[in-house]
Amino acid sequence: MKQEITDNINDPEALEKLYRENKRNFARELPQIADDHDSELLKFWKIRLTYEPGAAKKYSFSDLVTLIVVSLLTAVFVKIPEIFPAINETSFNTRDLAIIGFNGLIIYTFREKKINTKWIIIYGTVILALLLYVNLLPYRESDSLTISFIHIPLFLWCLFGAAFIFFDFSNVGKRIEFIRFNGELLAMTGLLLITGGILTGITINLFSAIGAKIEKPYFDFIVIPGSTVSPILASYLIKLYPDITRRIVPVIARVFTPIVLVTLLIYLITLTFSGIRILEDRNLLIVFNIMLVAVMSVIVFSITELDKTMNRNINVLILLILAIVTLVINSVALTAIITRLTYGLTPNRTVVLITNVLVFINLILITKDLCRSYFNADKLGSVERTVAKYLTVYCLWTVFAIFILPLIFGFN
Repeated sequence: MKQEITDNINDPEALEKLYRENKRNFARELPQIADDHDSELLKFWKIRLTYEPGAAKKYSFSDLVTLIVVSLLTAVFVKIPEIFPAINETSFNTRDLAIIGFNGLIIYTFREKKINTKWIIIYGTVILALLLYVNLLPYRESDSLTISFIHIPLFLWCLFGAAFIFFDFSNVGKRIEFIRFNGELLAMTGLLLITGGILTGITINLFSAIGAKIEKPYFDFIVIPGSTVSPILASYLIKLYPDITRRIVPVIARVFTPIVLVTLLIYLITLTFSGIRILEDRNLLIVFNIMLVAVMSVIVFSITELDKTMNRNINVLILLILAIVTLVINSVALTAIITRLTYGLTPNRTVVLITNVLVFINLILITKDLCRSYFNADKLGSVERTVAKYLTVYCLWTVFAIFILPLIFGFN
């Protein structure tokens, strides 16, 4: 969109056509371009978008009330174990905490997106079924059950994505928008948590100076509920002040991507000469896989924030090299995992193997598209589409890990 607006910067008919084809992306990109160009036409468009009901939404008092009500209800539900002491707090946090947190965000999204009642009923049925399922599962030492609980937040993230795209699963453009929104949501939530952490430190020290020990009640009734509702508040602030994250997230992506690349290269070289045998070290293999998933996430978020105005953008090259290096790491991890399968198939080994295979395939597809787009900037959109389409695979995997895997291994 940014490239098309720039190419048609003095063509009013072309700009109107672009706006009508994709109002949201047009409204997202044009203000940034208008700031960098001295064009009366772009200045007019910036003013128009400011007062356009569909492009620049003004929040009313009812929006603020919705935010407060949903946040308060979420905070209260988080404290259920303290309201009803008979409920085991550890079990509750393991099973229900993620559901409560995401449910608040999803309900707020329903209100924000004005989702059809039919989909609200379907979602309510799914979330009730999930609550019944996780609370009927036995609570004991079990690898398959632990895996199921770990994947519940990922499944809820998929439900959040479905709500965000209006349950229009075939619309790849909306999926790309959802990925980009996740980057903005993480950035805004991070800012809120950092600010909250600073405020917490100041508050506790102020009360400590006068001999009042408020650490436990403050953490129980302020920090924990506040952390749970912070994504809801972040979502509200993103819509209210879109320019904040719109400018921050691309900068974060461009700064951290080369840092991650350099770190990975140094790590691989160090690992090669360290004498450590990754094939035999279980703990190192676990850290290796966590790093792999983290780097994959960096690649995905960075792709959606690429600057498409240059034919051979340095950012594309950095991402291409990062994807190739990550493929090498994934190959090493896969070799180690397959080797350990000779000791027998367990829930942990199954999950790690399938996760690595899925990420490996995704990386191959991304690397291929990045390579093509480096030589042809017009192909860059195919990278985003590949990432967006592959989200379905990860969503299906979460369903398998939560509902099918424990059954296969007899909840052991």
